[in-house]
Amino acid sequence: METKLASGNLFKMIAVALLAFALALVTLAQPAFADESSSASAASSSAASAAAASDSAAAATTGKPTEVVDPIRGGLPMMGNDYVWFGRDLELSNAEIDNDLIAAGQIVNIKKTSVVSDFRIAAQEVSIKDSFAGQNITVAGETVSIHDTIANAVAAAGRTVYVGGSCDELTIFGETVYVDGVVNGDVVVGANTVEVGPNARILGTLHVSASTEPVMDRGAEVADVDFTKSESSSYSSAEIESTLAGLSSMIIMLMIVMSIIGTFVVALLAEWLFPRQTVGAAEMIRNRTGATIGTGIVGALVAPIAVILLICLGVTLPVAGGVAFALFAMTSVACGFAGASLFKLVFKNMGRFKCAMLGGVIVGVASAIPFLGSLVSAAAFMYLLGYVLQSIFLGMREPAPTLTATSAATAQAAQVQAAPAQAAQVQAAPQAPAPPTTPAE
Repeated sequence: METKLASGNLFKMIAVALLAFALALVTLAQPAFADESSSASAASSSAASAAAASDSAAAATTGKPTEVVDPIRGGLPMMGNDYVWFGRDLELSNAEIDNDLIAAGQIVNIKKTSVVSDFRIAAQEVSIKDSFAGQNITVAGETVSIHDTIANAVAAAGRTVYVGGSCDELTIFGETVYVDGVVNGDVVVGANTVEVGPNARILGTLHVSASTEPVMDRGAEVADVDFTKSESSSYSSAEIESTLAGLSSMIIMLMIVMSIIGTFVVALLAEWLFPRQTVGAAEMIRNRTGATIGTGIVGALVAPIAVILLICLGVTLPVAGGVAFALFAMTSVACGFAGASLFKLVFKNMGRFKCAMLGGVIVGVASAIPFLGSLVSAAAFMYLLGYVLQSIFLGMREPAPTLTATSAATAQAAQVQAAPAQAAQVQAAPQAPAPPTTPAE
């Protein structure tokens, strides 16, 4: 029975290696994809820059006015009359767009580009310089910078936002905001800190909602200021870090509690369903300590290699999947089984279920502690694997006796020869005398 259980559990154990192998392949594939996308984007950007440079050189030699080149026309799709771009990095300069430019990526840099209608950009870093928008500019990113750009209205959101140039209306939301341009109307700002630079000319009202009053440069010209103190118009870095730290602590505590409960339940189930195996593992680690530990360590090292070889053979792929699943299952129950089994050696006079509960709680707490938990889980895994492999090995060394044909014939002949002797003994046995009879009167 133990041999069958051990051989079944062996198939449970090799799953961790298979899953780790698959995750490693996926992880290795991701950088290659990113590099391919980056090179494609870089190729598009360099082609666009080369086209613009060649046109400028031609204009300089011929004396004709420079022809505006739209590098987007080369390969990016159109959505209606709008030009769209989605990728990693975009470098666009000396371009003329018929309607809107819609762009999203990691870094977007726009220089000397004009659009008939709107700029609509979302990226981690956004920079617009010396450009023109016939209507509006709408941008969002972690860092937003708009220099010497003309638009009807500008709406920007980001962690750090700088706006220069000229527009009729300006709306900004961020953590740190710097305004240093000409605004013909009102400015609405919601931020933690607001600074108004020396080149600022605000003809309307500057509406500020922030934790501190805006810092005004002496050279700035602002018609009117409407300040509203806000406790947290946006989250600061310290507040975000504090919130994340609290959330992380809650997750860690939940994982500890779940680990203790899971190990406790597994220990009880192991003692209830497999009492002979928990006792057998405790006896084996006591009587065959070196063999059990050594087998567990060697098995843990060889198991991943075995799974990979089974996968490479192709024909044995189902076997590899079964072994991998077995290893994964064994890893899940190793701590609970070790708690139910090993604590029998320490508390010999305690009831088996009480011992399993105590062992499950102690091992569960130890396995949930950072760094120590990894060592405890690895030791429990190797302990269970060593017991399973040793049970298989001992079962193979002591096969059950079998009755061969020769021995069966010999036994039958012996029974035939012994039959006459047994009959003679029965006949030679003295018979008890019959009781005397009395004559009838």
